[in-house]
Amino acid sequence: MLLLMPRLHAEEDEIRIGNTMAYSGPASAYGVIGRTIAAYFKKVNDEGGVNGRKIKFISYDDQYDPRKTVEYTKTLIEQDRALLIFAGLGTATSAAVRPYLNAQKVPQLFLASGASIWDQPRDFPWTMGFSPSYQTEAHIVAQYLLETQPKGKIAILSQDDEFGKDYLKGLKDGLEGKIAIVAEATYKVSDTDINQQIAALKASGADIFFDVTTPKFAVMAIRRTAELGWKPQHIITSVSSPVTAVMKPAGLENAEGTLAAGYAWEGDDPAFASQPEYPDWSAFMDRYLPDVSRSNSLATYGYAIATAMVEVLKRCGNDLSRENVMKQASTLKGLQLPMMIPGVLVNTSATDHAPLEQMQMMRFTGGHWQRFGPVRSGIDPGAVSDSLKVIFRYSNDAKHALADQLNANTVTLMTGALGSTYVQMGSDIAYVLDKGTDLRVLPVLGRGSVQAVADILLLRGVDVGIVRKDTLQYLERKGFASNIRGQLVYVTKMFNEEMHVLASKSINDLKELDGKTVAIDLPDGGTFVTSINVFERIGIKPHLLYLDPKIALAMLQKGDIDAIVAVEGKPLRWLTEVSDPNLHLVPVEYDKSLHDDYLPAQLSSDDYPNLVPSGAPVETIAGEAILASFNWRPDSDRYRRVSLMVDALFSHVTQLQRPPFHPKWLELAPAAPVAGWTRFKAAQEWIDHNVKPAVSQQPDAPAAAEAKDQKKEESPLLRQFRDWQSSRASQQTPPAADEGSHETAPAAARERPHRPRPAAANDRSHQPAAAAAAKRAHKPGEPGSQKRKPRPVVER
Repeated sequence: MLLLMPRLHAEEDEIRIGNTMAYSGPASAYGVIGRTIAAYFKKVNDEGGVNGRKIKFISYDDQYDPRKTVEYTKTLIEQDRALLIFAGLGTATSAAVRPYLNAQKVPQLFLASGASIWDQPRDFPWTMGFSPSYQTEAHIVAQYLLETQPKGKIAILSQDDEFGKDYLKGLKDGLEGKIAIVAEATYKVSDTDINQQIAALKASGADIFFDVTTPKFAVMAIRRTAELGWKPQHIITSVSSPVTAVMKPAGLENAEGTLAAGYAWEGDDPAFASQPEYPDWSAFMDRYLPDVSRSNSLATYGYAIATAMVEVLKRCGNDLSRENVMKQASTLKGLQLPMMIPGVLVNTSATDHAPLEQMQMMRFTGGHWQRFGPVRSGIDPGAVSDSLKVIFRYSNDAKHALADQLNANTVTLMTGALGSTYVQMGSDIAYVLDKGTDLRVLPVLGRGSVQAVADILLLRGVDVGIVRKDTLQYLERKGFASNIRGQLVYVTKMFNEEMHVLASKSINDLKELDGKTVAIDLPDGGTFVTSINVFERIGIKPHLLYLDPKIALAMLQKGDIDAIVAVEGKPLRWLTEVSDPNLHLVPVEYDKSLHDDYLPAQLSSDDYPNLVPSGAPVETIAGEAILASFNWRPDSDRYRRVSLMVDALFSHVTQLQRPPFHPKWLELAPAAPVAGWTRFKAAQEWIDHNVKPAVSQQPDAPAAAEAKDQKKEESPLLRQFRDWQSSRASQQTPPAADEGSHETAPAAARERPHRPRPAAANDRSHQPAAAAAAKRAHKPGEPGSQKRKPRPVVER
């Protein structure tokens, strides 16, 4: 159930903005960002607010701990009624709450992290970063090196996590293999020194040192290279460029000549004093943050990001809905913010959630950073295409490496005939699960369910396919396949496929087709199998034609044939276009002989308004489509590939079940068993790990007896279907994870959170919702009945 905040009405006089920041713990230095934002919002309020409303900034100290970030973010949304989350600090912390905020449709704006993952509007449309991404920054460094030291030799030290990998990928993509990387070393954040790594990099003979470290380790690296007498071109990250936090502790003489890329002014940069925004910045620091050094670039950052947030709120006018906030944040064009160097502009769109993409190289000289050269863009439009890079840009060695990557994680999915539901579902999977070289699903046009079984078993390169369960049973019953249950496994039940019988209005019952001419699609398709199954079981023998239904339609309209059968997931596109007063859909009775393999279903006027009267649905039957795989050995590469797809598919169910994707995704049931068949091992492990079993309640004795008698009359398949329906109805809460990546809240975050009271708290707000929740959680008079919610470190 989505927890949506009511829209703020025009008469309300405040805008609630939520934030989590590290005011204590290992990243407490970054708390200056939160303090600066709070001070800037106070300045805005002192000047009358935004469009007549005051900003209420509520900031909790999460101590850079993702578990606390989850707890406090939920408090901000569910109790403090924050309109949005702004400037959350950190990659791991912000990633931990990203699925929750996107599921709740809460803007997560201008994150204080340069990770490239914030620019994923397709998977996470409510999340947006701010700074140039680490990859963008590394692209700019690569541009500079290609221009100035094309024959250089590069040594790289990087943090052994996503931070380091982001920079590394950006540099290698930007270099395109044109400058040799002769040595690489990594360190862990728990390491006490990096002496061994620096010594190994020096021994490589490199004359360029790309130092991908955070401030603590950047200080170590600058000092150690000086101690060893190694004098490469030393390039550090913008994260480690603050003078007060890195350059001074490392020793100004040791840091002399170091390079970095930047995008904002240093507060005490002499060149900044001539800029038009300097007087406002100087007055702000004197009045609102007199105890913070102007050389602290974190204060500069906090000031710039706060001005960006205020600009978005101003553009919202009186429409302070979350949708409009996100719309305004996603339509910023050519915006020059205070503190940004000239040429660095904010640009966003619905498909581009990376506000800043330009930086300028700078050199540390005489205790200050001095900028030089052009303002560079870190985005090359051609570079976003892996195919363009392979064909036109990469060296032969790099081409081979990328080709290996592309092939290693590609999964081939056999679908169905052109225009079929299988093809549409396959297209949806390919789009949503596409992760470039990490995972690519390649849907292939097929001939239908029978051929798909053969392709999975025999065709080289085919990993998985969509097939109908009754096809597998038909092949067994007819003796066409031996040990098929040992060779094929299922990943998940996909959806139900309804039987459509289109005939002239003189045909009112399926049994009236005995001896008539009926088109049942091509012999390799699922309709072919289902039609034969059904006709045999109800005891009729039509004359069968094996024609595509779209071709057979003209023959039916002329009276050359009597009916067309199509068994596919509704609505069939071609059938929705049929508008012939002489044709209708014939009902298919749920005969007892069909119970073992089929389910009852209906075709409504919503599905086919030209063929079915409103309020008079047509009864029919449905077969089950499943995603099947060859039974690969767990130690095989093919098993690994299919496992990648399984994890991505199950993690993106929520996204697939929303428009514009096929409505049949609403029937996807990952946890539902397929009777008589073995599930793919990795899929079963995912279900066991992520899906909680439904809690059944004990019925009273008469009801239980009645249900038992009823189940005696039902087939195993129908009982399974009804059990699945009951199970699904009891699990109405949407999954915490989306798409995009499979992330679940830590166990501690899922429990009732404790309510710490930070010493610096200043929360005087009245919280009726919290009080009501407390009364519900505790009986009157019991200890703890006045349990308090966490108090924010900053609230203005």
